[in-house]
Amino acid sequence: MRSQTPRSAQEKNVTLDYLDQKKYVAVNGDICSERFEIVPLPEARRVKPIFDAVETFVSGMEITMSEVMGDLTVRENDDPVGTIDSPVAQHRLVSTIANSVQMDTNTAAFADYWPVGPPDSGVDELGFSINDTIDEDELYPYRPNERVRQDVTVIIMVARHKRENGEPLVVFSRWWSMRLRRSHIHVPKYISERIRNGLDTVSAAMLTTAERAARDT
Repeated sequence: MRSQTPRSAQEKNVTLDYLDQKKYVAVNGDICSERFEIVPLPEARRVKPIFDAVETFVSGMEITMSEVMGDLTVRENDDPVGTIDSPVAQHRLVSTIANSVQMDTNTAAFADYWPVGPPDSGVDELGFSINDTIDEDELYPYRPNERVRQDVTVIIMVARHKRENGEPLVVFSRWWSMRLRRSHIHVPKYISERIRNGLDTVSAAMLTTAERAARDT
């Protein structure tokens, strides 16, 4: 179990192991979960292989969700991969939870990599990955009469810092927020819990991917 360093101390050193997670029901009935974590990867020497592994993981999210959650997930939109002219990719996914309830997830994804970090930042290599909910989509609209809606925002940073002794330390940082919108569709409690816990499972699989890439750098 990772240490839960007090926030005041953690803010002084972004290379320390840290985990904070909250699960709650909002006033309007939405089921929510938030998580922030910092995971040092001491075996890693470079950011790029880890960043690439995370982006490959994200681009095949429907496959990952099907495999690790055990709930069939399909992609409704075309090729999710961004281009130089349009670096933003879309992930329009439909999951069938426990062969019972269908769930919509629609996010826009953006990623960028810098071989050299900002001046005086203490970071000399940096990768960012951001996924945010698409609220309205005329081409792939939500179907509230047929499916529940899951909103997900994920921000990932992989950065190479310097230890006090000058040795490099690659750190994986991630914040995500999940909101299962209240619906007039009947959703049994075990289904809503499966959805909320499913994001934990997918997140753990992503971290395993990053750690595996770290060992290979």
